[in-house]
Amino acid sequence: MTMSDVYEMFVAGYQFQVLTPLFTVHWGLQNKKSRPAWRERQNNVNRKYFEVFKREVFARYHKDPLRMLLPKKSPKQQQQQQQQQQHAAGAVGLGVAGAVGAGGLGEKH
Repeated sequence: MTMSDVYEMFVAGYQFQVLTPLFTVHWGLQNKKSRPAWRERQNNVNRKYFEVFKREVFARYHKDPLRMLLPKKSPKQQQQQQQQQQHAAGAVGLGVAGAVGAGGLGEKH
């Protein structure tokens, strides 16, 4: 099963449970410097395919739960948003446990 399969199932409303931590580890992770040049070219092609895929999934389900169709933010905009979120969480007094809160993890919303 590919990541795109998993994403489409998520959008369709499927819920997932990890049965063992074995499936949460990927020993083949690489850093960008150690990758061969062909791999970065392949990643760039795959990113283009993924842009089309996101639109197709949205057309099929009329949902974008991870907000992946929104325009990309610049690194500066991302940093500002993170600072605002940290400030808001500090003002309300939420810690890490409070941030997870009542919604829980792994539930369908």
